[in-house]
Amino acid sequence: MPIIWFILFTPLLGFILPMILGRKNNTLAGWLTVGLTGLNLAFSAYFLLQNLHNPQNHLVFDWFSINDKAYKFGFLFDSLTLMMLVLVNFIALLVEIFSLEYMHDDPDQYRYFGFLSLFVFSMLGIVLTDNLFVMYAFWELVGLSSYLLIGFWYKKPEAVQASKKAFLMNRIGDAGFLIGIFAVYFYNNQSVDLTTLSQCQLPTVYCILLFCGCIGKSAQFPLHTWLPDAMEGPTPVSALIHAATMVVAGIYLLIRTQPMFSINALEIVAAIGAITMLLGSVYAIFQTDIKKTLAYSTVSQLGLMVLGLGTEFSTFHLLTHAFFKAGLFLSAGAIIHALHHAGHDFDAQDMRLMGGLRKKMPFTFVCYLVCSMALMGLPVFSGFLSKDGILSLWFDELNHLIFSKIFLGTILLGVILTAFYMSRQVWMVFFGEFRNEKVNPNNIHEGSWKMKLPIGLLAILSTGFAFSSNPLSIEHGWFGDFIGGKFEENHLIAIISTVFAFIGITAGYLTRHKTFSGLPTFDAFYQKLFVNPTVRLSGYLQIFDQQFVDNIVNFLADLQVFIAKFIGWFDAKIIDGVPNGLAYSSGIVGRVTRSTQGGKVQLYVALAFLGLIGLILFTILT
Repeated sequence: MPIIWFILFTPLLGFILPMILGRKNNTLAGWLTVGLTGLNLAFSAYFLLQNLHNPQNHLVFDWFSINDKAYKFGFLFDSLTLMMLVLVNFIALLVEIFSLEYMHDDPDQYRYFGFLSLFVFSMLGIVLTDNLFVMYAFWELVGLSSYLLIGFWYKKPEAVQASKKAFLMNRIGDAGFLIGIFAVYFYNNQSVDLTTLSQCQLPTVYCILLFCGCIGKSAQFPLHTWLPDAMEGPTPVSALIHAATMVVAGIYLLIRTQPMFSINALEIVAAIGAITMLLGSVYAIFQTDIKKTLAYSTVSQLGLMVLGLGTEFSTFHLLTHAFFKAGLFLSAGAIIHALHHAGHDFDAQDMRLMGGLRKKMPFTFVCYLVCSMALMGLPVFSGFLSKDGILSLWFDELNHLIFSKIFLGTILLGVILTAFYMSRQVWMVFFGEFRNEKVNPNNIHEGSWKMKLPIGLLAILSTGFAFSSNPLSIEHGWFGDFIGGKFEENHLIAIISTVFAFIGITAGYLTRHKTFSGLPTFDAFYQKLFVNPTVRLSGYLQIFDQQFVDNIVNFLADLQVFIAKFIGWFDAKIIDGVPNGLAYSSGIVGRVTRSTQGGKVQLYVALAFLGLIGLILFTILT
């Protein structure tokens, strides 16, 4: 137990300490964060080795109780948890080492490294928890962390807009996720424990509500548009978001909840994954920004993971994608960093202003090429193994479903498109002549070991040798043994996918000099369909509020003032006036009668005389 608490709270310490150290200790904050993450990785690796051959462990603690109903939380340890602990800490460590140089000149490094650690803490909480309620708490912390990191350069309007867009669009998916948690809670006898939920079958609508969390976090259609805009944050942040934290959280949720999904729900999930995969691939073709191309590529690959339906094939592709996509983003960061320090007054992310960089940055070129081929799914590389696993899933095991052939064709089309845009990107960045007149090519050079080490390790892990003794087959790979999955290679699928990949590469090479642009994004569609009507409705509601609601409120306020004044007058003149008048009259009578008893004989005689006259008059008149 102590090691689990240490693994969970060490990143939180990595968030708190840099904030205490502040701007004056930027360098110390960076190295401190690296040291804590490295220590956490060591403990995670040790924990993995200790539990590698153990059955699933489940530690449960009392949380609170209401009306004798005890609510518990705990830690769930299985092969997926162990893998994710090591993966998240490993990618985070490489990103932080890379950031030591990439963010060297930034005055707010302490905030940057603190936010990275908060991100890791949030993701580890999602990985370790055993119930959906606690997962949702860490789920929202991941959203907060992404907001802080995407908008890290808060003086840049685009970064602020991107962070708000990511935060708000994720709230849409998270709202559905939360409703789904409550629905499952009442459906499953007031329990959201993952170990018990894995034994039950949920209604389709409940499954889709839970999947809404994946749609938001993992940028699935139709909530996919926030992810490309998230590139406004620092490039190492993009590597962490795309490889090991935020977007992976949605896939992790799908893997955890998949056993309780109905067949109809899985078909809907697959349809969304297929649409997302194609959209990401098509939009990647039309990008000229090196990071946005990779961002749309992530959207596409996340769709492919969703098409794995949360099976061991999704898990496998999650792992391989983490390595080659982090390698691609960090390599892109090395290129951007080199160009940024070589010149000014140009967009260092525009691929049209690159070219020929393989001569100036040969190490980065080799690493980028290896990771690109893994993304394309070429033989001998890790993406080939995991991608073919998902293809085999739809070819062999799910061919009885209604749309299985359509989904299989969608994946193969995605293979062509991925190879197409990645081969074009590699050519635009590294081949041909250098096309930026504002930069002297002699000023471009590789980064230090802080950049080379993470990129090199990720490139090595993007080869098939890292997962199997035979990089052309996943039948006897260690990963299958680790998660208990049975991988059987379908050689026909392997041949077909390889042929399709080379078709995409050939098409990419033939169109290497052509620039594609002008494809409108879904943002314009959402602007017209949702944003503009909402703005107009808000305008009408504002007018209604001012002309009708405010007038009613003002009328009621004036009426209340009038009533209050009338009540005040009535209270002063009637309620208080009657007793006051009686008291005043009694006073007058008292003064008059009192004067007749003043002791003056003359007054007594006068009154007696007046009384006598009165009696005489009365007698006469009557």
